[in-house]
Amino acid sequence: MKTKIAMLMALTVLASAGITYTLMNKRFASEHIEAGHSDADDHASEGVKISGIQLAKATLGSGWDTVTLTGKVTVPPDRLVRISPRIEGKIVAAYGTVGDAVGRGQVVAVISSVELAEARAQYRKALATLSAARKNLQREMEIARLGAISVRPVEEARAESLSAQGDLSDAKSELSQAKSELTQAESEVVQCKARLERARELYADKIVSKQDVETADAEFKRDSAAVDSAESKVSQAEARIQKASAKTDIAKQYLSREEKVYKGRVLDMRAVQSAKSELASAQVEVQAAADRIKVLGANPGGSGETIAITSPISGRIISRNTNIGQMASPADAIFTVANQSQVWIEADVYEKDLARIRKGQNAEIRVDAYSDRVFSGRIDSVSDILSPESRTAKIRCVVPNAHGLLRGEMFARLSLITGTRGDCALIPKQAVLDDAGKKIVFTPCMDCKEDIKAGKSMCGNYDKLEITTGPVHGGEIEVLSGLEPGTEVVTVGAYQLKTALGSGKLEAGCADED
Repeated sequence: MKTKIAMLMALTVLASAGITYTLMNKRFASEHIEAGHSDADDHASEGVKISGIQLAKATLGSGWDTVTLTGKVTVPPDRLVRISPRIEGKIVAAYGTVGDAVGRGQVVAVISSVELAEARAQYRKALATLSAARKNLQREMEIARLGAISVRPVEEARAESLSAQGDLSDAKSELSQAKSELTQAESEVVQCKARLERARELYADKIVSKQDVETADAEFKRDSAAVDSAESKVSQAEARIQKASAKTDIAKQYLSREEKVYKGRVLDMRAVQSAKSELASAQVEVQAAADRIKVLGANPGGSGETIAITSPISGRIISRNTNIGQMASPADAIFTVANQSQVWIEADVYEKDLARIRKGQNAEIRVDAYSDRVFSGRIDSVSDILSPESRTAKIRCVVPNAHGLLRGEMFARLSLITGTRGDCALIPKQAVLDDAGKKIVFTPCMDCKEDIKAGKSMCGNYDKLEITTGPVHGGEIEVLSGLEPGTEVVTVGAYQLKTALGSGKLEAGCADED
């Protein structure tokens, strides 16, 4: 009986010891997991295998201070061209669509114009008159050489001179009137342009309606057409003066000669002088007709009623507003071509940061469309005037864009290096992850027994560290706190570690390495 009681007591003690050992072991394991570590053998059954993990060491580098700005990509005005015909007509051909590349001088459209047809007809008529005048002069000179010449009364020559002078006076008066109209038209177009720009600003601020902007734009186009018309009148008046001046000079010479003939009874050269006058007049008419065709944008040596409309710059078509059969006028932009091999990024700088901004300063640019790329630029303009509303100054950064990745109206972030400071840890940007508003990295575990014994990570587990980051250095980022230089961080596979940890497949930020 006593033996049975002793055996029962012994079994009870052993059971209690076993239960105590099991509870202590579980408590130890729980505390170890909370610290962010677990033995490789114990954790292998609970973790997940993640292959392809790559590491990189945090390096020691110099930190720098930056000013970060938000800006917008714009196309320089000299690289953005709205193509319009010089003359009203019907589009008979249109080449290219949005996105197509065009070269300088490349034909983008062909327009058929009644006005050009009339101008060419006038040019051909002037050429025919010029040819007849040359033949007549040759004939009269041959007759004069043979002596078949007549006497011309001085009075008739004087009347012709007075008539020529009257024509010249009328032409000068016409030129003066045309210039006055041109000055008035230019003044009106300047005012209309200012009203249009003001209307656009007010429309952008939602103060006026789009109809007000369109009305201002229509007035601007109308007054621009009036300027073109006034310039054409000035050109015609100048041509008439040139013609009248030539006629007056010849008439004066002829009168002088007739007076000499009257006094000295020399041979009459009336016919020859008349032929010369006709020839000079025909030459002026031809030049005027040729100039008119050039103003319309065509070649006087060409034929037909069509004009080829070309692109003045190389670039890409960003808008097309025409189709075959439509009517077009100088007020219509049928194509818009942009050359974005170099773009601007415009940003606003607060007054407190202006002392650190200077012309020629280098900048790093990033856009959301290419988050893994850094574009380089240079500040070429800092505004001398601050905006009274925002207390900011406008800066302009020139950025090479050979591959056309940066596009107009993209939002961009600019980082301007303004100074250097002490040493800091630098790690690849891809190692840093966002975790509920905090920046984290994963590092190989160095706290397990085998890690401590080997002096390096052997357990295959990883720790999650919270860090504070600073400015970006190209492909690297500063670590201001939470990580020392020389510490290895996960660069490839960090996201998978974070995902596995968040799904509960990993415990407390540790994972097994495959």
